Amino acid sequence: MEPILAAIVGAGVVAASPFVPALRPVAKTIVATGLTVTDKAKTAVAITGEHWLDIVAEAQVEREAEAEARANAVETITIPLEE
Repeated sequence: MEPILAAIVGAGVVAASPFVPALRPVAKTIVATGLTVTDKAKTAVAITGEHWLDIVAEAQVEREAEAEARANAVETITIPLEE
């Protein structure tokens, strides 16, 4: 709940900054912090996406190897001979 409240207060400060000149530095700090958070979030999403793609690629390789092993498997049938 605190991040939501912080975002609302930040938006209020940014909206009021043209009318209250003393709030301009605070508004700039809020915007700069928002940009930093956005950059870090983008980086985290990109890294997570790369890890996901690595996992998918590894799973595909394993799946293909298993399919190839099944295709190359030879079934042996033993027929008992009566003497």
